[in-house]
Amino acid sequence: MYEDYLSHAPDFPSSIDRLYTIISILRSPDGCPWDRVQTNKSTTISLIDESYEYLDGVLNEDIPSEREEIGDVMINVFMNLYIHDERRDFLPQEAVNEVCDKLIRRHPHVFGSEKADNPSEVLSLWNSVKENVEGHKDRAESFFSHIPSSLPPLEEAYEIQKKLKKVGFDWPDAAGVIEKVEEELGEVREAIDEGDEDHLEMELGDLLFSVANLCRFLKIRPNVAMHRCNMKVKARFQRLFDLAAERSIPVDKDHVKEMNELWEEAKGAERS
Repeated sequence: MYEDYLSHAPDFPSSIDRLYTIISILRSPDGCPWDRVQTNKSTTISLIDESYEYLDGVLNEDIPSEREEIGDVMINVFMNLYIHDERRDFLPQEAVNEVCDKLIRRHPHVFGSEKADNPSEVLSLWNSVKENVEGHKDRAESFFSHIPSSLPPLEEAYEIQKKLKKVGFDWPDAAGVIEKVEEELGEVREAIDEGDEDHLEMELGDLLFSVANLCRFLKIRPNVAMHRCNMKVKARFQRLFDLAAERSIPVDKDHVKEMNELWEEAKGAERS
């Protein structure tokens, strides 16, 4: 019954058709009980997770991992499309055609007669088309209306700051942003001395917002920077843990001095 979809497709269009058909089979009454109960919400959460796993592969320059994980990203994108198809919300080709039209419309320097010689000019054109052709203008009472409320807080801060920059509400240089980070750190210290937990929480939020703004000013995505740091800490502590096991050093509060020495050793190994 499913023999046509068990072998590899010879080209990319056929492979796309194969994947979509397999998902339709899995969602069918005779398919998989787990796949049948998936929703747009559960699939989108999986999509976020798989995107980060793909990012791990990119950061590690691990091509086999990148190939596998971008395939997992596609599973979740296509699952979402199929769920909409099932519900007759819209057809998959409608979503794809709509985004193709958008790409053509927002690249008049490629598909039209406009000129853009650098990324900054491209962004200006892109925003001009959004506002003047597509009518995506922010109303005064909803300046942040296009920032999804479901964004992780660090990314939401980044997007808020991008919006502020668009109307000129920004620092002239990185030095001012760094001073703001230092100012907020000082206010955190004051809040710690006060012993007011609510005030401390607010000041820590201000500090994180300022650090996210510094990332944005320096053209670094804060979530990617944080993700790389998390990967580094995990790898370094795993090295510490392995070294401790080799030398019969317990990993506990009573051996913090030895753990700090192993931490420095692990850092040295990274540099070499």
